Amino acid sequence: MLVQALNSNPNITCFGELFNWQMDFVGFNVPGYDNFDGQDKALRDRDFEEFLRERVYCQHGQEIQAVGFKLLFAHVSGFPGLAERLAGDTGIRVLHLRRRNLLRALLSSTIAQTTGVWVEDRKLTVANVRTAVRHPLKVAARLRRPLQRPKASRVKTALSAEQCQKFFKKMQWNADVLDDLFREHQKFTLFYEDLLERREEVLGQAQSFLGVEPTRLSVTMRRQNPEPLPELLENYDELYRAFRSTPHAWMFR
Repeated sequence: MLVQALNSNPNITCFGELFNWQMDFVGFNVPGYDNFDGQDKALRDRDFEEFLRERVYCQHGQEIQAVGFKLLFAHVSGFPGLAERLAGDTGIRVLHLRRRNLLRALLSSTIAQTTGVWVEDRKLTVANVRTAVRHPLKVAARLRRPLQRPKASRVKTALSAEQCQKFFKKMQWNADVLDDLFREHQKFTLFYEDLLERREEVLGQAQSFLGVEPTRLSVTMRRQNPEPLPELLENYDELYRAFRSTPHAWMFR
């Protein structure tokens, strides 16, 4: 959602998950770049430094004032040295997107793994059309399963208390590591919940932080699991009792 919103500002180019090593393509997801270009993937895998220089932090249109990409904590493990390279460039500004309700984050991730749907967005773009024309079989393979399954909001799942506790600790550890890694950088932390409640205000702050003139941004994605927790968790009562006397109790309300 944040990537899409930032890209709707004509002065920003925000690439997708460029370093998601689990995918067999490079997630540029912006006009003018082909996700399935084998040369780009080969360059990234061979020399991420040159890839950043030639394909990311390169010359863009005169109107572009801020360029960046989405980086997940898990991505850096596939590219040894990448984290240090980014941390060493203090000119990079860091937008750190977090989520307060980690239970909701775990639940959404679990449901997405079950359904295979991570994003719900049917916006038609020039980039999507170009990709579909040039790589119809790959696009069809990515779309086939989502079209055949029920909506994610109809899926209920169960989580164990141990699973929740482990996830809560892991996410806090990840956030602490990233904060320390980029401690010398200009950093703006924003929360998913604030984006839902005060989208225009928070996105305006993010744009100002990036040094571009704030404008009204657009988002066509739909929140996938807005239902009350008892409608999504099969063992909600069990988990509520397990965490009701802990600092995480508020997440279950």
